Amino acid sequence: MGRKNIARKIEVGNYSFTSHAYDQMFKREIYIKQVSDVILNGRVIGKRSEKDGDALVIIGERFNGDPLKVVVKDCPIPKVITVCYPYEEI
Repeated sequence: MGRKNIARKIEVGNYSFTSHAYDQMFKREIYIKQVSDVILNGRVIGKRSEKDGDALVIIGERFNGDPLKVVVKDCPIPKVITVCYPYEEI
């Protein structure tokens, strides 16, 4: 699987968010559209294997040019695990 598989699903709105991801987005004033844009247009900077699928770390830019880091799990319905700024700890 991988980023291309995730991107195809994101384009048609077939993905979900953990409550942690929503909390982090709310706290940082990051919107769903910005997260999907990063997944579609950003670059993968890391990958970690987990028992139920790989988690990809993707970095991209928000509408204002600020960098944004998204961790998304590659599974049948991709799941956004967390969202933060690259200089923050995940």
